[in-house]
Amino acid sequence: MKQFFKFLTASCLGTLLALGVIFLIGIAVLGYMSSLKPEVENSTVLELDFSNAIPEKTDNVDTGDFDFEGKDYPGLRTIKRTIAHAATDPKIAGIIISSKSIPVGQSTLMELVTEVEKFKESGKFVYAYADYYTQSGYLMAATADSVFLNPNGMIELVGFGSLVPFFKPVMDKIGFKFDIYYAGKFKSATEPFRLTSMSEPNKEQTKAFLNDMFDVYLEKLSTLRDIDKSSLDNIVNDFGGRTDDLCLENKLVDQLLYANDFNALIRKKVGLEKNKKIEKLSIQKYISRVKLPKGKGKNKIAIVYAEGEIGYNNDSKGAIDDSRYLKLFERIKKKDDIKAIVIRVNSPGGSALTSDIIWNEIEELKADSLPVITSMGDYAASGGYYIACNSDVIVASPNTLTGSIGVFSMLPNMKEMMTDKIGVQFDTVKTHDFALMNNFVYDPNSREAQFMQESTDDLYQQFLSRVATGRGMTVEEVDEVAQGRVWSGKKAKDLGLVDQLGDLEYAINLAAEKAGLEEFKIVEYPTIEEDPFKELIKAFNQNSNASLNPYEITSPQGKKLLESVKDMERLLQMDKPMARMPYNIMYH
Repeated sequence: MKQFFKFLTASCLGTLLALGVIFLIGIAVLGYMSSLKPEVENSTVLELDFSNAIPEKTDNVDTGDFDFEGKDYPGLRTIKRTIAHAATDPKIAGIIISSKSIPVGQSTLMELVTEVEKFKESGKFVYAYADYYTQSGYLMAATADSVFLNPNGMIELVGFGSLVPFFKPVMDKIGFKFDIYYAGKFKSATEPFRLTSMSEPNKEQTKAFLNDMFDVYLEKLSTLRDIDKSSLDNIVNDFGGRTDDLCLENKLVDQLLYANDFNALIRKKVGLEKNKKIEKLSIQKYISRVKLPKGKGKNKIAIVYAEGEIGYNNDSKGAIDDSRYLKLFERIKKKDDIKAIVIRVNSPGGSALTSDIIWNEIEELKADSLPVITSMGDYAASGGYYIACNSDVIVASPNTLTGSIGVFSMLPNMKEMMTDKIGVQFDTVKTHDFALMNNFVYDPNSREAQFMQESTDDLYQQFLSRVATGRGMTVEEVDEVAQGRVWSGKKAKDLGLVDQLGDLEYAINLAAEKAGLEEFKIVEYPTIEEDPFKELIKAFNQNSNASLNPYEITSPQGKKLLESVKDMERLLQMDKPMARMPYNIMYH
């Protein structure tokens, strides 16, 4: 028996030693491979395919526990800076845009479009080719010198719309409901759980911001394709991109080609012989092969990326959490070389508690005489606006969705389901009247409901007060444009909720000006920790197309469905007062 344990111990130690050696070899291989940055070949074509998520900050994406691909998710600013670098890189001959659809918000899309427009000033070619285009993919393609389409393709140019599911009918059938309290007649996030169709105020606000958003889209498309807006509007109304012939007739594309003919055109453009391989680099691979400038001088401007849902006690990538952001701001306060802060907000809102915690941190930064500029992305609504409202200057894109200044609470109520449908009975013993308040199997009595509504109204008044102080308005003036209503960035500027229109770089330069900096470096928060295992997998998967992620969804329709399910899950988890916009907007 002693010999058995002796050999068992030796075997275990041997196995652990072997695993340790393999791990160290893996780290060494990873370090060696990362030190070997492949050169960019002459006459390389940069390929832009934005079919994956584009976070604000690189890799600030919650990929789940089953992501074994080690996939990179370059941030928007990194992508834009890399495209700008490509314009001056003598080894980059031009750009091919191959995105059929781009699953991003309209502000992000417009920033990408603008960057490609700037690239064209270099004189290098930009061509676009796809089998079909959705609206987002087509706007990006329209930046090209020439747009090519498969002879059997189409362009889904149909305008923007909103499809809202309502769950109350099925909830009534199973005996489940929410006890709902809200402040603001436009605060419609709870409507799917208390109504069977959209309220008139909700229809009014949705129609207004969709019109604003599509007007920005149409204005840009008109410029890019040199087609007047009224003609484009008629094309959209008639679904004038539904066939390849109509696309050509309506001047939405320049030529119909099969992929092999398009490749032949590219070969000719870069001076390659027939059937010679075209040197193409994806934006992800090009990022890994170039070194972007980090700025000059010892002074720094901090960019704090506040993107995703605002949660409480939920520390994960792609989300805004109270404890992580408290630590983040504490680190910034200790850095004497940080002279200004830019808060990049891309959030539909969430926890009212966390929103107020971050609001207070911004107040403390300003008390230290640090300029604080907010730059708004696709969304800066409800809680997203809450954390922006006390900045020195607020900068938004014309098609940012913002406002939604309102509050709601939703508490699950399973009384009917438990007692009438299932047959479970409950009894109670209490020491005080409200000892069992907000349980899930009894209806709230009149006083309990009154207290909940008072709490919601108090939070709304606090929200109004925060905005009024930050924006130099009266509470009454804020209330007129609040009520939970969502606005476009363009309209929000007219209403005084936003100061200027521009992108993140504009906000950075504004922060530098406020701090009196001519030279500076950028430091970004939150810090995204590199996962050695992920990096190792990435290194060995460089040339592999195989996906090991069972939850990877690639189709646009699948991504939209998954996002809807995630939205539903987030709402069902809301057990605290929320400052969140009614829904996420998905564009074709």
